[in-house]
Amino acid sequence: CVCQPGFSGANCRDNIDECASDPCQNGAICRDRVNEYSCFCVPGFQGYNCEIDINECASRPCKNNGTCLNEMDHYLCKCVPGYTGINCEAEIDECDSDPCQNGASCSDHVGFYSCTCTPGYQGTHCEVDIDECASLPCQHGGVCRDLVNSYFCDCSDTGFEGDHCELDILECASGPCLNGATCTEGIKNYSCVCWPGYTGQHCEEDVNECVTDPCHNGGVCLERSNQSYYGTQPDFPSNFSYGQAAGFICWCQPGFTGVECAVNINECEEGPCKNGAVCEDGIADYTCHCAPSQDGIIWGGKNCSVKLTGCQTHDCQNEALCIPTYQAESHGHLCQCQPGFYDATCSTPTTFSFASRGYLLVELPVNNQSRRDVAADQLASVSLRFRTTLPSAILFYRGHEAEYLFLELFDGILHAGLKREDVGYLLLLEGLRVDDGQWHKAEVVLHSSVQLKLWHDSCEAGVCLRSSPLPNGTAAIPHALLNMYVGGAEDPMANNTHSQQGFVGCLEDVQVDAEAVLPEDLPVGESSPVKQGCDRTEWCLSQPCFHGGLCVDLWATFRCDCSRPYGGPTCSYERPAATFGLENSTSFASFTLSESLGANFNISFFIRSRKPNGLLLQFSNETDPCLTIYLKNGKLKIQTLSTDTVTFPENLVDGRRHLVALSFQGGIVGAHQSDTHVELGQLVARPLLAGSEVYIGGHPNPESADLWGGYFKGCLQDIQLNSHHIRFFQVENYSLPQELNRTQNGNLVNGCISDDTCKSEPCQNGGRCIVTWNDFHCSCPANFTGKFCEERVWCESDPCPEATTCVDVVAGYVCLANATFNSYGAIEFTTNTSVTRTLSSVHVDFRTRDEDAVLLHAVEEVDSLQIAIRNSSLVVDIRSGNSIEGVSFLSQKPVTDGAWHTVSVSMEEPSALSSRWLLRLDGSLNTTLKGNAGNLDFLKNNGLIVLAENFTGCLGQVKIGGIYLPFAAHPSYPQPEQFQHSGRGTIQLGCSGADVCASSPCLNAGTCEDLFNSFSCACRAGWGGLLCEADIDECQSNPCVHGNCVDAVADFQCECFRGFIGKKCDINVDDCVRHQCLNGATCVDGVYGYSCKCPPQYSGPRCEWPFPPEQCGKNFTCLNGGKCVSESWGANCTCKPGFTGRNCQININECDPNPCQNGGTCQDSENKYECLCSASYMGERCDINQPVWAHLSNSSVVGAVGAAGAALLLALVAVTAIVMKRRRATQGTYSPSRQEKDGARVEMWNVIKMPPTERLI
Repeated sequence: CVCQPGFSGANCRDNIDECASDPCQNGAICRDRVNEYSCFCVPGFQGYNCEIDINECASRPCKNNGTCLNEMDHYLCKCVPGYTGINCEAEIDECDSDPCQNGASCSDHVGFYSCTCTPGYQGTHCEVDIDECASLPCQHGGVCRDLVNSYFCDCSDTGFEGDHCELDILECASGPCLNGATCTEGIKNYSCVCWPGYTGQHCEEDVNECVTDPCHNGGVCLERSNQSYYGTQPDFPSNFSYGQAAGFICWCQPGFTGVECAVNINECEEGPCKNGAVCEDGIADYTCHCAPSQDGIIWGGKNCSVKLTGCQTHDCQNEALCIPTYQAESHGHLCQCQPGFYDATCSTPTTFSFASRGYLLVELPVNNQSRRDVAADQLASVSLRFRTTLPSAILFYRGHEAEYLFLELFDGILHAGLKREDVGYLLLLEGLRVDDGQWHKAEVVLHSSVQLKLWHDSCEAGVCLRSSPLPNGTAAIPHALLNMYVGGAEDPMANNTHSQQGFVGCLEDVQVDAEAVLPEDLPVGESSPVKQGCDRTEWCLSQPCFHGGLCVDLWATFRCDCSRPYGGPTCSYERPAATFGLENSTSFASFTLSESLGANFNISFFIRSRKPNGLLLQFSNETDPCLTIYLKNGKLKIQTLSTDTVTFPENLVDGRRHLVALSFQGGIVGAHQSDTHVELGQLVARPLLAGSEVYIGGHPNPESADLWGGYFKGCLQDIQLNSHHIRFFQVENYSLPQELNRTQNGNLVNGCISDDTCKSEPCQNGGRCIVTWNDFHCSCPANFTGKFCEERVWCESDPCPEATTCVDVVAGYVCLANATFNSYGAIEFTTNTSVTRTLSSVHVDFRTRDEDAVLLHAVEEVDSLQIAIRNSSLVVDIRSGNSIEGVSFLSQKPVTDGAWHTVSVSMEEPSALSSRWLLRLDGSLNTTLKGNAGNLDFLKNNGLIVLAENFTGCLGQVKIGGIYLPFAAHPSYPQPEQFQHSGRGTIQLGCSGADVCASSPCLNAGTCEDLFNSFSCACRAGWGGLLCEADIDECQSNPCVHGNCVDAVADFQCECFRGFIGKKCDINVDDCVRHQCLNGATCVDGVYGYSCKCPPQYSGPRCEWPFPPEQCGKNFTCLNGGKCVSESWGANCTCKPGFTGRNCQININECDPNPCQNGGTCQDSENKYECLCSASYMGERCDINQPVWAHLSNSSVVGAVGAAGAALLLALVAVTAIVMKRRRATQGTYSPSRQEKDGARVEMWNVIKMPPTERLI
């Protein structure tokens, strides 16, 4: 069937659904029809398929510029600001919400509004209250309070007032400031500007400028602010003013000046000291330090103007030093004694000795106690010098068993001991041995502490000090210490010491409590251990101990500490050795142990052998060996069980004598080797019991000996088991203790005897055989050498020409000499084709100043060898064998200095085809060269060796593979291996350069030294420079240690600073010779002075002041009107004129020395004296002659005028006599107060200078 449109199917019954393809769009509904469809559109769309969107905005519905938005089936209007409504037709009133605050008015506008603010507000909505305080209108810290459209300034507590706090409140109106101060207004307050000298808030306080004691040296401080001083005191104006009130005025003591009296008036400015003396300023005084002796003249006196002559006729003996003095216008001298002498002339010896142990008892006088109290000296002291070689001995002992003070030597160290009130004190000087036989000085002082002093160079300032404080309140010396033992002590008291034995040696300068103990006062006789003098025998000087024994000096005798195998008093006895296996015989010895040695024991012996194997010593019980000592391959073996063995490390079979010392401690085996103990190992501990059999050198059964290397051959000596000696042979009339006799022996020979090793006549070519203990030595003829004289010595026949040196080589000789070359004198060498050795080394000696030259050059095809100089450096280059890279070397230092240089190059592995090479230049350490190279065997094939190519200089020994390349012409040599000169030219032998010294280039007698084409000048002393042209300034090295240097020719002179002498001013004069240190202080020498090392209870320059310092009015009082002044050292007295002493207790005797001349009599009084003159003199010092008429006698006058005027003349003479008598009674009064120091104490420097009356040289 052909269907109509819109139908389908076989019978055209099916209506085709045209909606099946969804033709309708935008949500429209499709309705099917016959052969068509129709679409029902949703609102907003149109068209056949509803595909067209209807535009609702086409009619422009939105007003007032609103924007239309087309939507599905409707539209929307988007209004501009200020409008609203569906079509934006209505205007919005923005003021409806009352947005403006704080009473502001609102003005509506299109799309916005504005606020008109009331005064005092701002902001978009007038919401901000304007802060009128932001501009900070309030001044001087006033607080601003913000108001509406206004502000308020709170000026409270600011010190200001006004609307803006701008007005200052005047606090100074009440006049609060005192003492003329200026009031300065402040903020909320005021301040007072004080005049200098016042302080405080209102300047009410007067500053006390004197509270710090600003016036030095006893000056009196006066405040300027004290108005009472004005118009009444010197240095103060008449009227007071506050401008002058600050500060103080010091009234200075005599001798001082300056604002604070700190300036010591320099009395040295006028130059009072003469003859080169150095002036030292003092307090209102000066001191002259006289210059050292010049040309034998010594100056002294107050101004060093007096020639001191006191030592011209001195009586100082025994090499004492005479020191001239000058006191009271009188010359004298002092004798400074050498050690061992005493008294004013040093004529009394103080040396005595103890030849044997004993002691002396010295009872000290009791009155020494009162003398010490008056002198305020130390309680007790003992000083002495001693000399001994004994390490332990008592030097002195004071006291008894309960209380004592002693000094002793113990193990060579000084010990001092004290026991008081059951309390012991011990002092010792560790590390300083004084038992060396030399003199040593020591002192023990008992004061507020116990002190031990030793004068020794290793100590600081030359004095070692040990001290221990004693309890406070220590009183005088106990009565027990008045007993004094010298050189020892009685037994009960000696037990308190460590040494507990008497002294043997020498003592001198013994002083007990500053009193000398003299030999002349000691008991000397046969029963006394004391002898005068010091007879010293240097026992060990003659070396009495033989065979290396150590001599020990025991002062009265000596002892020899012998080294093994020697013994006896002088080590002259040698314990005999035993020879085993002489001439290869069988020898041994044996004995039975008589006592057990246990598991801990020592074995030692001397051994000498050349046989490497053999039994030495074996201890056996009935069944098997307990301990075996034997040789195996030259080493000593120690064995207990078959698997237990240790080895002595030293080789013992070299034919020399060796000491073997073994120790066994619980199985641990040790040995003494080179003075050290070496642990060899651990063995099973097996004790050696009594009854054990001891075999030495072998065994009765040869088979038993073979197990241990056979019989011993050699010598054994001084065998010791612990301290027991084994004696092989009986010695007549001589034996040493603890020797064990052997019980059995076989073929032993007394002494250490050698085989006759020359029986076989081993020496050849006429050599003479000499036995050298189991060996021999061949004394060969001059032309043979070797063990058997089998090698010929060619040089002995002197085969070489002159100017050459013969050197023996293998199977021949060579004649050697240095050679000189000049640029073009190269020479050539080749082998003789008989060289069989491997050529693996090169050696060249050379000397040149040539900067570029070839020393040695050889080339054979691809192999080459070159030693050359390039740019003054040494170059070595070797290329040989199968190595491509070769080896090369360039020296860092130049070798063209004209000196001899040596270079040696050798293969590290000569047997290898190629290896590294080692180089040594001028004896330095071997340097391994980079790369590898083979040997130099390519030279064996007649390779040409060229020497000295373009070379100017000298060559010395040249060797290749140890074979010399000789320069001297010689027909032939016997040895098969040679390098031969192949050229025809002659070689200049010897090494010589240009005669550079011919022109005498060295000046000022300098010596020219030829340095091979150069020279140097050896200058005479005092000259320098290349040509000795410069005068050397010997002062440049500052040789003067303490002085100024003055240059001279080849010398210098030192002008020493004071206090030093010597060529270099390096010797410090010992100023402690006449020190004034008090209270047991130690003098420490300084430079031109000394200082005092005080005990703990004293201080001050001379240790004269107690410590802690004494205080005025408390524990110190001045007498005779002296004024007490507290100073840094403590209380001190400023004495009235005429008095002196620590407390002004001494009335100065102005008559000592006597000032009255011409026989006048001096009468002392307080601070003055009076001279009673004879009739012929008058004046303060009786130094003026009377008028001539006063000397006429009465009778002559009567004779001249006649009898008539006799009565009148007699009356006149009587009146004159009365007047003269009265005049003598008043004349001569002299007050030296201006010449005396005001106080008893003089301020010192840290270093004390010598007093002027003593420091005269």
